[in-house]
Amino acid sequence: MLRRKLPASEIPNAETPGFISYPSLHDPFALGAAPAGIHFYRPKEAFYLPYASLQVMRLDDESLTILFATDEVIIEGRGLHSVYAQIANQNVSRVHEQGERFEESSEAPIFIRRIRHQARSAT
Repeated sequence: MLRRKLPASEIPNAETPGFISYPSLHDPFALGAAPAGIHFYRPKEAFYLPYASLQVMRLDDESLTILFATDEVIIEGRGLHSVYAQIANQNVSRVHEQGERFEESSEAPIFIRRIRHQARSAT
């Protein structure tokens, strides 16, 4: 089946009801009013994990490890204590990887260098 090219008037944009754009690289995380979980954004991937499955968190010098029932998320960067404290209070709705190449030019106190995600093995 051939698809026709949409006219510019039919292409979704910011004014289209229900349209949600990809988060900005400038905001390392976002707070929400009683979010049910956390949306994690990487350059070519996004995933969501509910707070109900959050089990353990560990903050080290430049990494925050978050263990969920079925997943492990490791956030690397600077100023992560704020992210840690807000997740502990279940206020964080989104965490966004900003990338290593932008870290040197950023003077922001909080910077998310990398987000690593892997499924936890059942033991």
